[in-house]
Amino acid sequence: MHSSLQQAYLDAMGIAVWSLRQPASPETGTLKNHVQLKLSPGNAGSLLICMADTDSAGRLANDISRTLGRAPVWAWPSDDADTVDLPRAVDDNLFTKVAIFGEELAMKIFDGELPAHLNSARLVLLPSMRDIQTLAEARRTLWATLCRSGMLEY
Repeated sequence: MHSSLQQAYLDAMGIAVWSLRQPASPETGTLKNHVQLKLSPGNAGSLLICMADTDSAGRLANDISRTLGRAPVWAWPSDDADTVDLPRAVDDNLFTKVAIFGEELAMKIFDGELPAHLNSARLVLLPSMRDIQTLAEARRTLWATLCRSGMLEY
């Protein structure tokens, strides 16, 4: 029997057929496919995306990593050969939380509004690294967002 004949036969008998659902897609924003990320070494289930590699190597990044209680994976946009797009990074490394530093960077990665989830990872928008370094309000927002998002192990 052909699959259409089988489906008609089962429909006539009132038998519902199980079928695969379409994979989930971002809820509101869509990815800009041309943004590739360079990943640093790390072993936690969190991915922290900053604007440049220098942001991930400074004292502020070290303080944030210590605050999280583990060694997160840092990433930044790059044109190098060994880069990966965000959905593949999430799937390959089993990230459950992805934090993006700054609205400008989020808009560079996504078209439109930042979705709540991407594949298995929850997306969190944090203030930019530059704002965190210079503005007390940005530091308070960083702390409050980290606590609300469940990224802290405390």
